Amino acid sequence: MHATIKNENLIYDALIVGYGPVGATLANLLGQGGYRVAIADTYRDVFDKPRAINLDHEALRLFQRIDLAEQISDGSALHPGTEYRGVDGGVIKAMGSAPPPYLLGWPPNIMFVQPEAERKLRSRVDALESVDVFLEHKATVFEQTSEQVSVTFDAPLGQTTLHARYLIGCDGANSPTREWMGTTMTDLGFSEHWVVVDARVERDIPLPSLTTQYCFPDGPTTYVICSGNLRRWEMRIMPGENVDDYRDLDKIKARLEPFVDVTALEFWRKSVYHFNARVADVWRDRRVFLAGDAAHTMPPFFAQGLNSGLRDAANLFWKLSYVLDSKANDSLLDTYQTERRPHILVLTEIAKDLGKIIGETDMEKAVNRDALLRKEMENKTQIVNRQSLVPPIADGFLDDKGGEFSGALAPQPRVSKEDKEFLLDDLLSGFSMVELSGSDGALRITIDLETANPQQSSCQDTGAMLTQWMHERGLTMMIIRPDGVVWTAGTDAAGSVNRFQTAFFNLR
Repeated sequence: MHATIKNENLIYDALIVGYGPVGATLANLLGQGGYRVAIADTYRDVFDKPRAINLDHEALRLFQRIDLAEQISDGSALHPGTEYRGVDGGVIKAMGSAPPPYLLGWPPNIMFVQPEAERKLRSRVDALESVDVFLEHKATVFEQTSEQVSVTFDAPLGQTTLHARYLIGCDGANSPTREWMGTTMTDLGFSEHWVVVDARVERDIPLPSLTTQYCFPDGPTTYVICSGNLRRWEMRIMPGENVDDYRDLDKIKARLEPFVDVTALEFWRKSVYHFNARVADVWRDRRVFLAGDAAHTMPPFFAQGLNSGLRDAANLFWKLSYVLDSKANDSLLDTYQTERRPHILVLTEIAKDLGKIIGETDMEKAVNRDALLRKEMENKTQIVNRQSLVPPIADGFLDDKGGEFSGALAPQPRVSKEDKEFLLDDLLSGFSMVELSGSDGALRITIDLETANPQQSSCQDTGAMLTQWMHERGLTMMIIRPDGVVWTAGTDAAGSVNRFQTAFFNLR
């Protein structure tokens, strides 16, 4: 579909360059809010091969906001957990997902098929009257003034220029937006070539019941259980090998044969990737922002690439909407980089560390690694909870007196109200305060704290998940930001609201 510009002087609220999952999610969020949005992409359709295959509970919570969480998770599979196997084939490390009850209301990790999810995101965009989609539009010229950003595109019917109050570059690792901004990228010191193979298993054959990292120094290999009969293998291209050799399917089959009966596979995709770790130094230039792969790339060993891009969208959306609605001044947008970039740096280091475990090619170092990791398994919990490794936001628009919970994710229980069941976020609006209101799981909710007329209501914590979580931490209240992040938590509701209103007033 191609939008037609009826008024060349139209100034959109936001122009998104890049119609991948991050751009499509941001377009849905802004369009659902009634903002005038243009989204443009070089290509006509979604990329029809799977790339990202893991969505976490933060992503599903975000999709809940646009009423797509159930649709996108439909047909997915729960992540089964991961084992790392050392030189002797034995387990040296294990990682799993948090069990029910799910803290954010959704499974911590699901395995999905990206092209299917992207089509659902685009279908929802198509239903939004305030969003115009420009496909087969390649951005060539960027201009910025104090009032707007203009981008000229090469398009099937000739050049097109779009104008917007803000521009968000969701245009991938080779981002034209980032190049035009002139921002440098910090290389975090990871560089390996791997071949990624996606295949459908066509008959019953012996395969591990868990995702498995074969940390073998003579050929590091990853086996991933995806949804349905889809499976993925990632194989490190060894030092001294020719990368181009792995574009040949016979070469790939030879590497796979120790792990799977290749005659049972229907190959869907084979791609050679250069796994690296790079983070943009500047994420905002006045009216221009970077998000997703345009702002950061990391190795896939922690499955946080796409999930991190979706966190970018969640963070930037509410801040843009507050500025567009004149609820906050432009300085709020500076907290986007303040909050997101340090978070990405931590996650990238975790992904790198996991990659170093998997990809070690020196036998002596691998044997020492195995001994160290086995000792850690003996001294600690046998299975590492993946979600426990994801840090809170460390700095930004948070309560400086909020203690350890400021910047953490607010739990999202199932609640009942007037004989109907909801997920908590469905009852919240703007900045919201949630308070314990008795010992029987009753909750008091105050929404739109940033307005002159906050509204209060009550609901019941159906399974007492949030009630128990707060009791265990000595909390009776918390203020939750629009992106589900805790602004503050404690026992002094009145004092917390006063601090919030003072902090928010300073943004006006």
